[in-house]
Amino acid sequence: MSLETFHYIANQLSGIFNFNGEPLATALIILGLAILSIMILAGLIYGAIKVVKAVPNMPFKQFIIVMLMIAVFLVIVGVLIP
Repeated sequence: MSLETFHYIANQLSGIFNFNGEPLATALIILGLAILSIMILAGLIYGAIKVVKAVPNMPFKQFIIVMLMIAVFLVIVGVLIP
């Protein structure tokens, strides 16, 4: 079944039952993005907690490397934002 055929059949069925799928699709997209955002935020929080716990046990050289990586990341973000 091609996509055009499926679209035609879906439009015919939605016309019979007076069903508009756009609000449902929009709601599902928003719900999916909300779940994805929550997972990303939870991962960032988890990673930040792991880093804070690891900093006291780091050797000085590794600490400096981490600080340089953070500084480079912040400079890149600062350049890309404007």
